[in-house]
Amino acid sequence: MNLALPFCSVIIVNYNGKHLLHDCLTAVLSQAYDRFEVIVVDNASTDDSAGYLETNFPAVTLVRLPANAGFAGGNNEGVRHAQGDLIVLLNNDTIVADGWLQGLVDAVGPAPVAIAGSLIRTEGIPEKYYEKNGSLNFLGHNIMRKFDRSENTFFAGGASLIYKRDILGTPFDGEYFLYLEDVYLSLRARFLGYTVTQTSASRLRHLGRDTTRRQQASRMTMYQERNRLLNMFLFFSMPTLLKLLPLFAINVCVKLAASLLVRRYSFTGLLRAYLWLLVHPATIAGKRRVLRAARRVPEDTVTSWMTSDLTNAEAGPGKVINACAHLYFRLAGIRTLEDMPQGTR
Repeated sequence: MNLALPFCSVIIVNYNGKHLLHDCLTAVLSQAYDRFEVIVVDNASTDDSAGYLETNFPAVTLVRLPANAGFAGGNNEGVRHAQGDLIVLLNNDTIVADGWLQGLVDAVGPAPVAIAGSLIRTEGIPEKYYEKNGSLNFLGHNIMRKFDRSENTFFAGGASLIYKRDILGTPFDGEYFLYLEDVYLSLRARFLGYTVTQTSASRLRHLGRDTTRRQQASRMTMYQERNRLLNMFLFFSMPTLLKLLPLFAINVCVKLAASLLVRRYSFTGLLRAYLWLLVHPATIAGKRRVLRAARRVPEDTVTSWMTSDLTNAEAGPGKVINACAHLYFRLAGIRTLEDMPQGTR
């Protein structure tokens, strides 16, 4: 064992994922990097996941929770039990490649980097979306194929990432439960003045939504939509939020209308999300104060890594919508990655 290597704590949150654990843990425990521990946080599973782990993976530290704390709460609890200076968060529905952990450790090594993400291949995602990394728009959606440099990304995907514990501590706000916590963590790092990067030296296969697909559609929509907007409300200044207000209004109207026509969104889930935001202004204000007190860089340093695009379309009406949105952002004085000099994106 090379004691000069940083010690890593790999945290895997599990909820009724017994059928996933063998492949996931076998690949993790086979890593050549020899200074790490594996912690599985079981979110009160009812499929005997905990018993399976105790019998088949005694080397893994098992943390049993009395109730489902979600991805956010589960990982927070895992960090409390962790011994490592570097914290690795990994989904249970993944199979990592050889060199996955070493690649993450190398990527997060430079001083400016607080978080590094793996190259995640999610089943069902077209190959073209892996040609370039994406960014985040101001409605909280991931917009694909935005960066030319392979290491550039706005946020690290929560399916597999590593972060420096001394910088970010406990990673998430437990209120998030699931969805968009990885964006929250990356926003924290960026407003502290640190870099978020991705490395192709760390690779894995992601089965994608194997456990969350069993959740009720209304509940999934509620957390997705609320957390998208909550990230914006928590981190950005009131002047910026006022400039974004027309986009927020359009977003609400379009999604509510779409939920009546297609199955992508749950109407009741959307209503629950917007109602939560409306009735919790004091909660939001309190969280804002804490996060903004920790901010170390100007806001446009962060927005310059975000995109003004509203859709993933690269042609047709979607392209026109994106062009109009970019013009609006320029007129509003919000700098986005579309304004980056050639060669830096």
